[in-house]
Amino acid sequence: MPDQPSDVSRETPPVPVQSAPLSPWVTAVCGAAAGAYLGFAVYTAPASPLERLEQPEQSLERLVTREMDLRAAVRQAPAWKRTVYRTLAGGDDTLADPIAWYDELIGAGPSPVAQLSHVVLMAENGQIGRINTALVPWEFQGESAFRMAKWVRVGYLGLELDRESARGLLMEIRAELPPGWFADILVARVAAKSGDRAARQEAEASIGARGAALLDRWLAVTLAQGVLLAVGAVALGRILRRRMSVAVGDAPFPFVWTIRDGYGLFIRGVFGFLLISVAMSSVHFYLNEQFGLPVKTPVIGIGTLVAGLPLLWWTIRYLASRGASLPATFGLKPPEAGLSRLGAATAVVIGLSALGEVVIMLVSGALDYKPHWADGLLEDVLWGPPWLVACEMLDSVVWAPLIEELAFRGVLYATLRLTMGVGPAVGVSAVIFASVHGYGVLGFASVFWNGILWAAAYERTRSLLPSILAHMFNNFFVTTQFIWLLRI
Repeated sequence: MPDQPSDVSRETPPVPVQSAPLSPWVTAVCGAAAGAYLGFAVYTAPASPLERLEQPEQSLERLVTREMDLRAAVRQAPAWKRTVYRTLAGGDDTLADPIAWYDELIGAGPSPVAQLSHVVLMAENGQIGRINTALVPWEFQGESAFRMAKWVRVGYLGLELDRESARGLLMEIRAELPPGWFADILVARVAAKSGDRAARQEAEASIGARGAALLDRWLAVTLAQGVLLAVGAVALGRILRRRMSVAVGDAPFPFVWTIRDGYGLFIRGVFGFLLISVAMSSVHFYLNEQFGLPVKTPVIGIGTLVAGLPLLWWTIRYLASRGASLPATFGLKPPEAGLSRLGAATAVVIGLSALGEVVIMLVSGALDYKPHWADGLLEDVLWGPPWLVACEMLDSVVWAPLIEELAFRGVLYATLRLTMGVGPAVGVSAVIFASVHGYGVLGFASVFWNGILWAAAYERTRSLLPSILAHMFNNFFVTTQFIWLLRI
């Protein structure tokens, strides 16, 4: 973006401050308590993301089923769809990753259905020797495992059955397995061996129909990312070509608080968030143990929203003591002339965010780095009832962007800026922002990149509005993409 005009780039004289209204002793206690809790959480964190899931078997089955349906569709798709998919998503058709995921899942706690899925994947990957070894213990694991072993032997190992017996096996598979790729591929293999052409075609058609729909959805998501890139590029080009001002608001730099009070606000906000989250979870756990309250209730969804209030309260209270307000301090009231600038700045930030996601994906593919399948999995959105999904959407798309932008850009970045200057403050605030999300390498890279963009947008536009809107859009895009590709 071009340099801002003199009326925007000029530093606003700081508001004279009185003695700090934030007690350093209270800040120290809040910081010690928050640090102790976060340290304990890190120390006791599970070694694998798999251990954080409540329904790991069902989640992995959904993920692999959708992936296998999609792969089948890509093989049958027109050439241009295959080219687009394999260029952007990779052309790896091996099953090494899904097999390794099931290896880990079974090691954590085997179940007959998970073991069956594991064996089917190995069979589809041509690992016949491993199948024979894996099926031996099934003879002693009960009637259900014994039946499943028979399905595999008929479908992949050449065990012969008459048509009537094979038809009975097909009925067993449909009755005992959830609808999806695993059930359909087993039916197709057993039907092929028994000569039941109609059953085989029906199963393969089901895989093809689901996969074609998924491929179209994936292409629509990819097209949307391309549109975002294009709109952002056009907006950036207009700003650079016309040397347009990017000022949206008039947030005062430097700010109305001291360095000590800035850190105090952030630390108190973190402490309040943790305290309310732990308290709500503890009360809910107690009620569940004593009165049989369901594990998932609206209390949990509401608790996440309430936990962000302490930071908002402390900030409003502090600003009032300085004769300032939230909108004035963070540039939340753009003048009429700034509305077009707001749209352009937001489009640029969203476009750069999409570009960063593409680059991260391409680099990880070039390095052959693949994250753990459970890393960042939105399990509540995948399996939760509609009210819980609505709470998650409200928190992710509306509330979290407001609170997180106020915390990490409005307060933390602004305070770091007073201490170390603009560039280092952008980087440090982005590192902290990415770290607290607790994702793996790729998730960290994505959040870090967005943290840089949103802090830079605040600095250049003198308003939190572009970063808030871009944050909202990013979370909406990610969540709806997840729902569209995995839940529906």
